[in-house]
Amino acid sequence: MNISTRSITLAATLSALCAVTGLLPYVFFLPVMVAATTLSVGITAFVGAAFGAISIAYSFLRPTGIVAAAFINAPYIAILPRVAAALCAFGAFKLIERTMKPQQKHAKFAAVSVSAAIGSLMNTALVVGLFVLIMPNFEIGGVTLLIAVPEMLISGTIECVCMAALIPPISLTLGRVVLRGRANDKRRVDGNR
Repeated sequence: MNISTRSITLAATLSALCAVTGLLPYVFFLPVMVAATTLSVGITAFVGAAFGAISIAYSFLRPTGIVAAAFINAPYIAILPRVAAALCAFGAFKLIERTMKPQQKHAKFAAVSVSAAIGSLMNTALVVGLFVLIMPNFEIGGVTLLIAVPEMLISGTIECVCMAALIPPISLTLGRVVLRGRANDKRRVDGNR
């Protein structure tokens, strides 16, 4: 496995960006989906795990709702679904790339958009699903976690639309820069031989 300094830097930047997007509604999963559609599987999983860890940190720093309290009580629900959703989006993107071989800009845009939507839906499905399966009776102040499920599903739907619209221009631009940099690095190495 060949990991470049550029990829590590990009992974660190996306992980740090998770802290910023974690404060914004509906786009907090953006760095993870960018990683899934531009970087390697290992780095994608790392950024997904970083996002989950940041979700737990925010739950401690801003314990404003029942979901934050649930993450504090079951932190694995904040991490494992995010890694799985990141890997799912990565797998969907690679599958689309291999089967459809999108060459034109609009086809690449569609491939990234579909992959980001799949990753976002998987994130919502896994987090909400684990809450319902593992913590259906969890409550704070007489409010159960099940009451928050419709709100989480609505937020997940809005997030899915945002990811499908925002990730393609970001990932395609970033991919061109990263790929151009890799090609230039390879030419420099080959030229020095």
